[in-house]
Amino acid sequence: MVNEGLAARGSEGPSSEVPALGQLPPRDSTALVRTVRDRLRLAIALEEIPAAKLNQVRVAKQLGVSRMPIRAAIPELVAEGLLEPLAGGGVAVRELTATDVRQVYDVRLALETRAVRVVAERGSADQIRHVKNVVDRHLPVLATYDTGELLAADREFHMSILAATGNAHFQRAIVPVWSIVERAMVSVMHIGHVFDCLWHEHAEVARALTDRDPDAAEAAMDKHLSCAADKLVTSIAESSGA
Repeated sequence: MVNEGLAARGSEGPSSEVPALGQLPPRDSTALVRTVRDRLRLAIALEEIPAAKLNQVRVAKQLGVSRMPIRAAIPELVAEGLLEPLAGGGVAVRELTATDVRQVYDVRLALETRAVRVVAERGSADQIRHVKNVVDRHLPVLATYDTGELLAADREFHMSILAATGNAHFQRAIVPVWSIVERAMVSVMHIGHVFDCLWHEHAEVARALTDRDPDAAEAAMDKHLSCAADKLVTSIAESSGA
């Protein structure tokens, strides 16, 4: 029988101090739709909603909202590849595949290796200092982070580089694929050393930026993203039995 509601949060699953589908405060309709969309996106990434038909009534009740903002948020999540329309009506959470991950990381490699070169060549001293501060601030306490905090830390690092390009199109370009990135990352969060290793690779990128070395920065980002893609593709393939 297809499980249409939220997945039970087992002891072996990803953890977060605040469930993504916690009760929402009243908001105006536009802000409410954005908030519902963001909560649904995070809930899918954290595997609080299974890869099955989305029970919109149940999810709306858990969020404390009507079905209207749920329906309004669905098209964008379909466009991001998190949901897919069903022939009989409604939508389902798409199963994440190794091909999805590989393709998304191909996009990241093209975008972020160029972005980090731009920052090394033209970023301001304050912007580069901010990237380094992001690395330094999180590194000592990564071991204490839950899944949501790890995702947020990784997002902050990569978005700080894209912002430092001074080109808003870099940031806009990453948005459509980032949901798949975070959903894939959850699959390796249970492997303790993986995220610590990835964060030390962040430090290598930050050092190259501080040295104003575009070649080293590009190489470090390429290594970081290629390594992450390989780990994630392997994890997804193993979990699906491929």
